[in-house]
Amino acid sequence: MLDKLPTISDGIRLSVRRLPNVLRNNNQQQYQQEGGKKNTSFSQLVKKKNKAICNVLVLGLAELLGTALLLFLGCMGCVSKADIVPSPHHLSALIFGLSVLLIIQLFGHISGAHLNPAVTLSCALQGKLRPLLVPIYIIAQFLGGLLGFGALKVLIPEDLITNDISNTDTNTTTTQFGICSTTLHPKLTSIQAVAIETIITTVLIMICCSVWDKRNAQNTDSTPVRFGLIVSVLSMTAGPFTGASMNTARSFAPAVFNGDWEAHWVYWVGPTLGAFVGTFMYRFIFENTEDDDVNEDKLNNTEDIPLHENHIDIKNNIV
Repeated sequence: MLDKLPTISDGIRLSVRRLPNVLRNNNQQQYQQEGGKKNTSFSQLVKKKNKAICNVLVLGLAELLGTALLLFLGCMGCVSKADIVPSPHHLSALIFGLSVLLIIQLFGHISGAHLNPAVTLSCALQGKLRPLLVPIYIIAQFLGGLLGFGALKVLIPEDLITNDISNTDTNTTTTQFGICSTTLHPKLTSIQAVAIETIITTVLIMICCSVWDKRNAQNTDSTPVRFGLIVSVLSMTAGPFTGASMNTARSFAPAVFNGDWEAHWVYWVGPTLGAFVGTFMYRFIFENTEDDDVNEDKLNNTEDIPLHENHIDIKNNIV
């Protein structure tokens, strides 16, 4: 019986034989654990990239639909032939302002509801919008304008969106530009029109900057209503002279569908100048730069693009 009992030497030989298998199993488990960590990190990176792409698409879609609604609803309010009594331009201005109110309430918390390349440019100059998003916003705004006005042209009968003007002296009838085109007053020069568009866009942009100002953070209640009334006032005053565009995307879509390109460059130069003038005037004269806590590294980081910047109040919804 004692001969069959394992000795110490037998135990040592058994341990030595099993040692390679034990080491092999340990190495395999360690490799799998490290590989699992690497796979987990890679999957998290992929999810992060996909989330960033989805967020960018959501921002662009919000701007596209918002600008489409601006052209569709606002220009629909300019169809004067649908009324028995011709509506004054004040009513069209009020309709555009209320349309802006509606869109800000709908999309303001998502993308800021810029609806206007001049506002997007000002937002970027102020450091409130990442440079990567600027072309996405602007392209979405132009496409949205074309989509909204194109839908209006399809749904409204053609005889309601054109105006026939009779000339009693020559006994001829001419067709006026299609509905919602921004045109200059006949007695207004191009330089005067550029000046008017620049001034009213400057006022609009300075109001945007005042809303973004931290000192005004506690006064952002009813922002959609305020901006709707602001757009209405500017449209009422400058509408008879230039159409009060203040928005290149708003003027571009009717020009494409109506073929109205006369002095169209005014609506590119004026709002763009207004964006620069309004932004730098407010920034260097009125803005308090002592508490500038914008993180430049965060602004330039394109790996993760959330729907909202942490340093931007989502209540600061801009036309």
